[in-house]
Amino acid sequence: MTVGLGNTIDPWLWLGGSALLAVAASQVLWNLERTAEPDSWPSRIPDWYRHSSAAQLLRLVYYLCLPFAALLWGRDAVIGRLLGLQSVSFVTLITSNPAAGAVANWTDWIRDLGWAGGLAALAWAVLGAGWLLMRRTFNRPRPTGQPSGWTSLREAVFHETHWAFYRNGPAVALGPYYGAWMGLGLVILEALLNPYWRAGLQDPQLAAGYLVRAGTAVLSAVLFLQTQNLGLAIAAHWAVTWGFAATVQADLLGPQAQGSSQPRETATAWHTDQV
Repeated sequence: MTVGLGNTIDPWLWLGGSALLAVAASQVLWNLERTAEPDSWPSRIPDWYRHSSAAQLLRLVYYLCLPFAALLWGRDAVIGRLLGLQSVSFVTLITSNPAAGAVANWTDWIRDLGWAGGLAALAWAVLGAGWLLMRRTFNRPRPTGQPSGWTSLREAVFHETHWAFYRNGPAVALGPYYGAWMGLGLVILEALLNPYWRAGLQDPQLAAGYLVRAGTAVLSAVLFLQTQNLGLAIAAHWAVTWGFAATVQADLLGPQAQGSSQPRETATAWHTDQV
């Protein structure tokens, strides 16, 4: 009886601890940025967090090590299948027909790959339409800085693992379908409690990056319902964010490339590094 109760509560303890840590960190960084004395060491912490390699190591611990610690030591607090961990098998020995098992495994991967490609293309199209609307509404917004492919990949790995972790507890309690949407709701709640998100969504120069992050969170939830494959979710997220940033970059630089005298503009960094 006690063990069963512990296994029921453990996913929510890990999830709650992760959410509280994210909210607390964002509030501390926000307050330091606005209340600390100029040139004091507390005022330099937010900038250190954005640009330091050590800060990226801390983010790796939070986004990756915490979920996998729960997977390894959390007494079923995280279920590998619901986290989206899928194997690739050339031969499946546990079936009476190993070759048939391997074929079935690869067939599942091909099906999942089709879903990932199709949904990523749809997300790209929707975001492209949103970008055109933003250009008309805000008269050519001037976002700053295009992320590199490796930066986009890092952010895709971090955020997809984080979102999968938030889906896990609800999926254990409610099943994959309702768990996926409740997990997305928790991600939205965490974002609304983040002052950087609230401020960014109100700034035309920053809003696009945050909206793209929100769009990939919805993509992640839908892709989970179809594939439950974390690896493909990361690949789709990476393709959408990096590819869309490159598309916007080309769009903004189009007039210049054709000999226009308009000043150079750069595409937004479509990732948000705030916790």
